[in-house]
Amino acid sequence: MTTETRNFSAWMRGADIHSSINRCETIFNSGVLNSAGTANVLFESAITHLLININDLLQKARVDGKRIGFTDDVNLPEGSSDVTDLVKICRNAACHVSSGEHMSDTNKFSFCVMAGLNPSAFTVNDVTMGCDYADDFAIYYGTTRIYVKRHMLRAFEQVAAAYTGMPVDNNVTDQK
Repeated sequence: MTTETRNFSAWMRGADIHSSINRCETIFNSGVLNSAGTANVLFESAITHLLININDLLQKARVDGKRIGFTDDVNLPEGSSDVTDLVKICRNAACHVSSGEHMSDTNKFSFCVMAGLNPSAFTVNDVTMGCDYADDFAIYYGTTRIYVKRHMLRAFEQVAAAYTGMPVDNNVTDQK
């Protein structure tokens, strides 16, 4: 590969990172992600777009040796370990309707949202699912749960800081 080609590839990659960070910031600040917004037709679209862009950032960070690896409230299948894997699984489920990521035993369980504290909101095949936090949203694809604030927002803040040098505020707060 020539130096010119490598420089262009690096420039394009940097532009992708910058674009993904800007898109995520715009969505997080849009007001769609609030408790009243879960019924909004744009809520699922916003979550899907966030998953796509956060996953892209997390995978680039992984390749660059900057993996975001927190495990708080992360329960994944064997072979998966942290929030980077969680976002990837949920992104695949959100983008691929026929993905096996939607299955809970023989039942399809796709984009089920629980807003606010209700740890036992529903039970499927003797598995109890819900949201453990009053200030967050739990979204399920199959039995895989991702939290909007504790997983998506926190992972975004950390990966954006890794690429931009922005300070990270680990105190997750309510969105407007």
